[in-house]
Amino acid sequence: MSEFGDIVQAHFRFLIEDYPFALTSGDAPVRYDSPPVYIEIWAGSGDTDLLFGAKVDTEIMRPYMPHVFSIAEVVRYYKSGPFPRFDAFPETPGVSGVERYVMYLVMLTKRYCREVLAGDVRALEALSRDRGATKP
Repeated sequence: MSEFGDIVQAHFRFLIEDYPFALTSGDAPVRYDSPPVYIEIWAGSGDTDLLFGAKVDTEIMRPYMPHVFSIAEVVRYYKSGPFPRFDAFPETPGVSGVERYVMYLVMLTKRYCREVLAGDVRALEALSRDRGATKP
């Protein structure tokens, strides 16, 4: 397992402890699955992000269409006003930049994505509809 995988698992443990998620991949991308959604946290060349993916088949989210949403899309759905900026997130002595960003992703996920974490996919359906993913 990579250092990145260790960092993500340490900070996203709440997904297993507080929600019906299971860790299904422990390295980049780190993936957590629940019956209706999955979450992938990945690190690329100089970038780290969190994605939500819908695993359900609804009238809006059809199985033949991709339904993957960035953390920014989901947060903007639930939060009006300015997006919480990373540069305003407090620094912690002895914490690397990657770990600090993972902590920022945890804060966004806990604060703004509780409904999706609990399995409510209505926000993801609305985002799909808004992006036009349901066009025939």
